[in-house]
Amino acid sequence: MIAAITFEHATATWVIIAGIVAAVAAAGFWFWRYLSVRGADLLLLALRIGFLLLLGWCLLRPSTKVAEKSVLKPKVAVLVDDSASMQRSVKEGVPTRWSVVKEVLGARWWKNLAGKADVEGYAFAGEVGTKSTPADLEKLKPDGKSTRLHDALKTVIERYRGQPLAGIVLLSDGIDTREPDETWAKEEWPYPIFAVRLEPTVAAQEIPPDVRVTKVDTPRRVVVGWDSKLTAVVSGQGTKGATLTVQLLENGSVLQELPTQLPADGAAREVAFQLQHPAVGSFTYTVHIPPLPGEVITNDNSYAIAVQVVDTKNRLIYVEGTPRFESKFLTRALEANHSIAPLVFLQGPNHQFLTVGQRGGMTTDLTPEQLTQVKIVIFGDLDAETLGEARANALVKFVEDGGSLVLLGGPKAWGNAGFAATALTKLLPVHRPAALPARQGRFPVRLTAEGRAHPAFAAESTAWETAPPVLSVFPGCELAPGAATLVETTSGDPVVVTERFGQGKVAALLTDSLWRWQLEPGKSESYARFWNQMIEWLKPAESELQPYELDLFADTDQLFLGDKIALRARLGGREEIRPAGLAVTCEIHSASENRTLSFPMVEQPVTTATGKTYPGFGVEYTAQSPGMHTAVATVEIDGKKVQSPEHSFFVKAFTPENSPLPAQHHLLETLATASGGRYGEPADIEATLMKMDLTGKTEERSVYSTLWNSWLVLACLVALLTVEWAVRKARNLA
Repeated sequence: MIAAITFEHATATWVIIAGIVAAVAAAGFWFWRYLSVRGADLLLLALRIGFLLLLGWCLLRPSTKVAEKSVLKPKVAVLVDDSASMQRSVKEGVPTRWSVVKEVLGARWWKNLAGKADVEGYAFAGEVGTKSTPADLEKLKPDGKSTRLHDALKTVIERYRGQPLAGIVLLSDGIDTREPDETWAKEEWPYPIFAVRLEPTVAAQEIPPDVRVTKVDTPRRVVVGWDSKLTAVVSGQGTKGATLTVQLLENGSVLQELPTQLPADGAAREVAFQLQHPAVGSFTYTVHIPPLPGEVITNDNSYAIAVQVVDTKNRLIYVEGTPRFESKFLTRALEANHSIAPLVFLQGPNHQFLTVGQRGGMTTDLTPEQLTQVKIVIFGDLDAETLGEARANALVKFVEDGGSLVLLGGPKAWGNAGFAATALTKLLPVHRPAALPARQGRFPVRLTAEGRAHPAFAAESTAWETAPPVLSVFPGCELAPGAATLVETTSGDPVVVTERFGQGKVAALLTDSLWRWQLEPGKSESYARFWNQMIEWLKPAESELQPYELDLFADTDQLFLGDKIALRARLGGREEIRPAGLAVTCEIHSASENRTLSFPMVEQPVTTATGKTYPGFGVEYTAQSPGMHTAVATVEIDGKKVQSPEHSFFVKAFTPENSPLPAQHHLLETLATASGGRYGEPADIEATLMKMDLTGKTEERSVYSTLWNSWLVLACLVALLTVEWAVRKARNLA
């Protein structure tokens, strides 16, 4: 502890002393002038001078600064897995994993380590519990339904963020019910993880054969005529190096077969299938592994998933030149609009295009055959050479036949060698004879009379009365016959121009700064509003929509027996007014039991992926049978039945927690190595921990204390004022 004296007053000492002397002299003068300096008057003078001298003494008193040092001990977190798989043993005669955990918790290492660090224990089985002592952890029963090791580690790391955590001791078998492979274990970890081996490694010849399909992933909603990829993760052990045949079945018929191999001691492999979708409809794809000789548990050898193949009326293609801010924010806006299926092409190095979205068989060639699968095309800042005459001619035919084209443009596109230098000149809603460069500045915008009446803005025309300004415009535009300006600057420069061409629609944006609306304080919603309204106009006519449409979706597409799934429904369609008091039901069909159950759906808010909340309906369903399930929501409005498309989900008949799997030694070792820790026997981990540098961190804290700020000094100041006031009151003085 180190103390230092500091003076707090910023004014020079001589000034304070001079002020005190002047105050005392003034008090003496006025007492002499108006009162006799004797008797009670002399007492009053003494009280006043005493107060002034004490106040001056307080002003001149210094403060002390005391530096206190303390040692902050490092922390060690102990994670104990209490899921159901911890009750298992690798083989008969070998202690269960939980019995080894109890021995580890009862050993002396915890107490020995506690002398150097703060050791804090946590149990986890799906969720991480509160801080616990070794005795509390030993009393636990390993009966958790899931492990979620990855989530548990992330939770603990977040809890200790900013604290001196020296490491994490992990007591788990590594069997995770959510992660399909070991990729996550190889990521960087901020703290070393010391995983304890809870059972011996079993020789390959002792491992019973068992294979399973852990996960299947593929787009659940695809466009007819496009290709997609289906990826399956298969895992198992005891295969003795035999080649496995992984089958893909479509609606019960074998579609493809691929070979793969698994190490005998267990691992996971990824198998990829290419799918073609020539017809519209709902298709069930099942990944199946024929059982191995001697394999006992076979209910996990199959995994099914449903794919909805839809038509292309809302398919959108966006082709952009070199990535820019406009492409960045527009891509986000398109992905957030769930009424369309966007595919974005961005020009990268060497004029090669990168894609964002489900590409399938689509290319940047945009041939007439490809454009038959698209309804909206957006072209960014591309010059005539990059656009190409073949593509330009195909786009002209595309619009003539009823397609929609947005010319987003930029310096290249609106220059002399841009859109106007190609066949697109036929359908351009504006012509720029001089092709002047963009004018920079801050240009307020407004809707024109045509814009306020246009379907793209009529629904929310009042929202555009205070639209954000644009920072660039391409001047010198002449409107084509039949074109209309929807948005213009207050000086009359067109910003958004549209026209009908053939059976299609064309929109031209004569600014390259629209993206700045996304950054406008208090008006950032203007950007998404503009594109959502414009796309609504560009999409097929509203008459193609049904008056009411019901959409059904869920929070997951895979679960285990006994798990719950939350099904949500939302009513849409072209009718804006929704009837009240609707009775929506959800019918769930189980393929394995061949029975259908009906559940009423309760009115409740539905939040979409973009964060918007809509009125909707919901119900929770507890999985009671394995296999593929299909759910359909129905409601009756004005005597007509409205039904949602099918939503499918797969219920696994097993969980890793109740399967006879050996501990995942390779996973735990990978995790320990990647984090800079160690995987080994309990004694080895204890020795490693005791050798760690657990030196505490020294922290210094400064404590300031003002010497005059004490109850005695303050009491004296108050007492002097009080006594003077009492004497004056007694003598009837002012």
